[in-house]
Amino acid sequence: MAVHAVALKLPEFWEASASAWFAQTEAQFALRDITADTTRFYYVVSALGSSTASRVVSLLKHPPAMDKYEALKAHLLKTFELSDAERASRLFSLQGLGDSKPSELMDHMLDLLGEHSPHFLFTQLFLRQLPSQVRAALANTTITDCRQLAEEADKSFVASQERYVMAAFLAPHGDPVTMEDSTLIAATSSRRQQSSGRQQPSGPQQSSSGLCFYHEKFGPKAYRCRPPCRFGGSGNARAGAQ
Repeated sequence: MAVHAVALKLPEFWEASASAWFAQTEAQFALRDITADTTRFYYVVSALGSSTASRVVSLLKHPPAMDKYEALKAHLLKTFELSDAERASRLFSLQGLGDSKPSELMDHMLDLLGEHSPHFLFTQLFLRQLPSQVRAALANTTITDCRQLAEEADKSFVASQERYVMAAFLAPHGDPVTMEDSTLIAATSSRRQQSSGRQQPSGPQQSSSGLCFYHEKFGPKAYRCRPPCRFGGSGNARAGAQ
């Protein structure tokens, strides 16, 4: 069968995400109207790295007479995609949001689900990974679409972060703050610091002894003093007090 040459350079095969690589590759084939089986086969072969090619070398040396591309695709997906047992294990091993948004977690979970359809247990598993206040906000939701549910979770998540950060600044000292609230406050504060790229100004500070920085370090030989300072004396010891 003839191979039709078309200007196309595919990215190197993604062993960690084979199905996503094939989705992008087939989009490129569709845009360039590449339909010939042999042409598709050799394009995929040219995109395999050495480690990947070594895993399918027998098929590369002896491809079938018909449906070469589909045979290579099936072999690569079987080799590098997760099994159903591995998918289930990773779904049940999720450890909450981490530093992700609910929608990012949903994307990850749907990717782990693969070709399987989500059901009510999948939705409940997603909700279990969310902070309690976000779960409470979604307790009576009638949304069944996974991505729409994740979008609503994002809204509640952002609102809860803002509420708890504000409460942390306004509440009297000594008020109890739950571990979950503290995590939200710390995460939001960290994100704000990273986005602003600012650092708090630094400078000489008063020590716990009641002495200023200079008297704490140099004693009577200090020629500067920064109030408040409990050091007494005269001459250089009081210099800077003027």
